[in-house]
Amino acid sequence: MKFEFEVLNNSTRWDAIGIGDGLVATVELKRTNGRAMSDWWFSGLNKENELVALARFSLGLGLVPETVARQDLESVYRNILKEPMRELAKLGGLNDAPNTGPNENRLALCLAHLDGHETLGNIGATQSIRVDIARQFQLIKSFGYLTAQKLISERTGLPKSTVDRRLYLARQSGDLQKMSESEDTNS
Repeated sequence: MKFEFEVLNNSTRWDAIGIGDGLVATVELKRTNGRAMSDWWFSGLNKENELVALARFSLGLGLVPETVARQDLESVYRNILKEPMRELAKLGGLNDAPNTGPNENRLALCLAHLDGHETLGNIGATQSIRVDIARQFQLIKSFGYLTAQKLISERTGLPKSTVDRRLYLARQSGDLQKMSESEDTNS
């Protein structure tokens, strides 16, 4: 996984965004009682080939300055989180991640992870239109953002009616769970 540090993504500042190994990670660093803490969100494809939030970790990094904590993130991923993330992806991920915070935070998570997965080729022009729209929808919903179709429309420039039609086709083809099988009814 390759990390970029102090990233500004869609007006949100992340201490780090990691992309690689089929995963996207967003990381925020915080200080509590002089100790560095790292808050990680991971997303990727699960065993059903759905693009979802996979896990959230909060890890203490010790009594180190923020610059040292930031430099340690790559080794924390490589030595501590990489192998568990491979196994966690097999479990299915979070179809509705808890504790994502207010809707603005959910939106920031969605945008950063969507951009990362487009870089990886999990969404975007490298996928069929049904798979692309289904995976975007799955990822947005897994972070608990309430208006997935609107976000996809704004992000892609497609009219909402086109997004709705592609989601319908994705459901009909089996690329996305049908509404009757899903608890989701938000648009």
